[in-house]
Amino acid sequence: MLTSILINLFERDLSKLEQEIAAYETQEGIWKVPAGISNSAGTLCLHLCGNLQHFVGAILGKTGYLRDRDREFRDRNIAREDLLVLIGTTRRITLTVIADLEAEDLEKLYPEKVFSGTMSTGHFLVHLCTHLNYHLGQINYHRRLTQS
Repeated sequence: MLTSILINLFERDLSKLEQEIAAYETQEGIWKVPAGISNSAGTLCLHLCGNLQHFVGAILGKTGYLRDRDREFRDRNIAREDLLVLIGTTRRITLTVIADLEAEDLEKLYPEKVFSGTMSTGHFLVHLCTHLNYHLGQINYHRRLTQS
């Protein structure tokens, strides 16, 4: 049951991420960093995709993805089309890996120590979903702020 809920939520919210990036009036708007804002929408998009491709794809799905977290926050001015392709790839990998999990897999400890502790895979996937939503809200706010 949790697997189907997670699939539904990740599908919905990664689709919303795609819609938010596509909704920017200009390519430059994606990368604006107004005063008082730490990260652009482009930076947050790279971070979200890197986060899911690492924790879901590489760790649970053994995809071989190698994360460069510093690069997620350093890269700038990547084309909107490339961000949209990245989101699509991240969605496909995330949904495929989660769909392949059995109910008992969700009860097992997540295979990597996170936040200086241990937690079940199901618990960590719920955390990843809330993390996606947190930054998705920031992207929505950023878009409305920079386009008003």
